Amino acid sequence: MSGAGSALMAVGGEASAMDKEMGFLKVKDCVIFQCKKCHTVLGDSLQCCGSNATLNMLMCLRVTENVHLDPTILVGYEGPLAECLYKSLYCSFCSVNVGVVPISTTDLYSHLRGLYCLDKEMLHCYMLQSDSFMEASALKLGPQSLTPYIGELKRQIVETHYRLMAAMKMLDELVGEEGGLGSSTFVLKHEDKPEMNCWV
Repeated sequence: MSGAGSALMAVGGEASAMDKEMGFLKVKDCVIFQCKKCHTVLGDSLQCCGSNATLNMLMCLRVTENVHLDPTILVGYEGPLAECLYKSLYCSFCSVNVGVVPISTTDLYSHLRGLYCLDKEMLHCYMLQSDSFMEASALKLGPQSLTPYIGELKRQIVETHYRLMAAMKMLDELVGEEGGLGSSTFVLKHEDKPEMNCWV
C-alpha cells in the first residue's frame, strides 16, 4: 500500500478541508502514524484495528511501503512474545525497528497473527484535526463498531427484496397478457424441465 491510506496522503494540506464526514468516516478523527526517529509515514488509523496493552502495540491491517518486512523468522525466547514466531518491521528510511508481524503465537496472542503490530514507543501520531503530534502510548484506538453498517445493510436488503417482488409480479402479468398463461402455468413449464433450471 503506497502512502498512508487513500484519504491521508496530504499531511501538509489544510485540516479544515478534511473536517467533514465522508460516508461513515469522520476524517477529522484520523491519525497518521510516523516513525519517531525520522518522521516517515508508516500507517494511519484507517487501517488500525485495535491495540494491545501488554505488548504496547497498535494492530494494523496494512502499513505503507515505507515499512520494510524482514523475511527472517525469529523465535521469541523471553518477554510477551516468548514461544512465538514473528518477523520484524523496520522503517525503510532510518532502519529502526518499528514492530513485528506475528506468524505463530500462543493462544493468548492468536488474534495478532498476520497483523502489522507497530510499537507505540517508536511512533509519533499526527492528528489531522488539531494539526499536532501526540505520543502513541496515549492513543486509544479500539475496533470500529459495525452496528451502523449492519443496520444499513439490512435496510438495503429489505428494500431490494420488495423491488424484486414487484418486478416479478410485473413480469408475471406481462407473461399472462402476452401468452395467455397464468403464473401457475409459467412455474409448471419450468418444473417440467428441471434440467433447464439454472441455480445460482
